[in-house]
Amino acid sequence: MIYWDNNATTPIDPQVLEAMLPYLQDQFYNPSAAYGPAKAVRKAVGEAREKVAALIGADASEIIFTSGGTEASNTALSQFSRPLVAATEHPASLRTAKGDLCPVQHNGQISLEQWSDLLPGHDGVSFAWANHESGVIQPAAELAALARKAGARVHADLVQAAGKLPINLHETAVDFASLSAHKLHGPKGIGALYIRTGTECHPYLTGGAQEDYRRAGTENVSGIIGFGKAAELTLAAAEQYAQLAALRDLFEQRLSAAGLQPVINGASAPRLPHVSNLRIPGCKAESLSLIMEASGLICSTGSACTSAEPHPSHVLIAMGLTDREVRESLRFSLSRFTTREEVERAAAIVISAVQKLRSVQSSRTGPVMVYR
Repeated sequence: MIYWDNNATTPIDPQVLEAMLPYLQDQFYNPSAAYGPAKAVRKAVGEAREKVAALIGADASEIIFTSGGTEASNTALSQFSRPLVAATEHPASLRTAKGDLCPVQHNGQISLEQWSDLLPGHDGVSFAWANHESGVIQPAAELAALARKAGARVHADLVQAAGKLPINLHETAVDFASLSAHKLHGPKGIGALYIRTGTECHPYLTGGAQEDYRRAGTENVSGIIGFGKAAELTLAAAEQYAQLAALRDLFEQRLSAAGLQPVINGASAPRLPHVSNLRIPGCKAESLSLIMEASGLICSTGSACTSAEPHPSHVLIAMGLTDREVRESLRFSLSRFTTREEVERAAAIVISAVQKLRSVQSSRTGPVMVYR
């Protein structure tokens, strides 16, 4: 099976699992305790914090661990009374923010001019450095700088971008940033929130003194250790992620050469190197995905957080696609373990699936649905 839905979640790296196991067994101690074995666990948590901070060019003291990217984003947005949020944001931000939406252009990027015009009256902003569905990369440094100039604090969702792109938050005007381990071949249920030194942040969860009083609750030690190891491995594999763009482009080229006429959503904008969100005109994405899964290729017809909902992707709608075009769109997200051989096999499966679907469709029948 070729798994190409890595934007939804990634398989855990064996080295990450190996690093976690001692903290699920012998090293089970609560890091907040005062005795010797607990101090050793606390030290390991601190080392993991340094590794996560290094992934985004931050200091360890600026990282607090959370239950995932959703909690991190919720915490950041709870600091704002009237935020300006990009219309293509992840539901973790869109459904939390009580503010205004900033439209995006057809390529998925925010217009700096429109962003600047909408900023007055907002005390905070939130945008994804790279989008979870389209893979489109925002002009993050410019958006953050404009927001700071307007007196607004900045939250950047780095859940999809961290590790795939070179990021140094100290070189930007970002105040808060969200991360998640399971997008980096780490465990589920652990994330982090970056809080720039000197930035006021009221705790979202209150109780004990964990995370320097910034996030209460007994630490998920094994998850934190796994996150640290995943961050370390991801940072070391930066060159592999950069090379993924060539494999992604090869995949798209194979589909074009076969006459499928794929339309790449967000093609004119910079994209994450491992993401291809495309549509095959006249073919329903749901039908294609079922045929492809039966042939050994798993991809996505949308965000995993919204796939159970019947309405079309708000991201692609915000980019100006019609309802029909959205329902024809598929998201393929590769990983650093993807090989050229896998790309060739995946392309062949897609081509076969499209040919099979088109062979039973006509101008009289219209698009055909496939059922499980």
